[in-house]
Amino acid sequence: MKTKKIISVLLAGALAATAAISVSAAELTDNNPDGSTEVTARIEGGEPGAVSYIITIPDSVTFGNLTQPESEVDSYKYCNFQVEATKIDIKTTQTVSVFVKDGSEKTDGELYLTQKDVESPFSLNYDMYERSVNDENINNYTPMNKSGDSSEYGYHLSTFTAGTQGQAQDVTLALNQKALYGQDLNTIAGDYSGNLVFHSALRTL
Repeated sequence: MKTKKIISVLLAGALAATAAISVSAAELTDNNPDGSTEVTARIEGGEPGAVSYIITIPDSVTFGNLTQPESEVDSYKYCNFQVEATKIDIKTTQTVSVFVKDGSEKTDGELYLTQKDVESPFSLNYDMYERSVNDENINNYTPMNKSGDSSEYGYHLSTFTAGTQGQAQDVTLALNQKALYGQDLNTIAGDYSGNLVFHSALRTL
């Protein structure tokens, strides 16, 4: 599975200039009109432009073929993937938070798949869980997009701290095919697509 990487750029080189003043400051007089002041600077080691973290997300995921249920009952299709902290090179006082939201222009906070290449497309909602979910436990959890806890960057998915390099967040997308019950398959048949927009943020505790 192809992956994309969310990268934050942190300049590792810091340059600062300060005037060093001795305990007994030098004085300029008519007898001693000249003097000098030392100007100092320091450059910390490391390559400028080095990234402090890399979060790896899937390039694409799929629910596969959807099926119209024979009755109006829950009939979930699941899609599982992980968001991985591929590189975490941050201070102990810092964290990397990952957020996600729907990439459509809709503003209701839901997640959508929309029929492609038709004049009046049919849309399907799906849910997102920050854990592994299946038919046995789905009723025990509230999907992220139903939590009501959203920011401009979307719903909080995970936070990685110093020392968590290599750890991964399980994610499950769940689409209830019950939404297809009673629909005209000739009208809604076709390919569907949508986008999840991820955002990462380096924060200080």
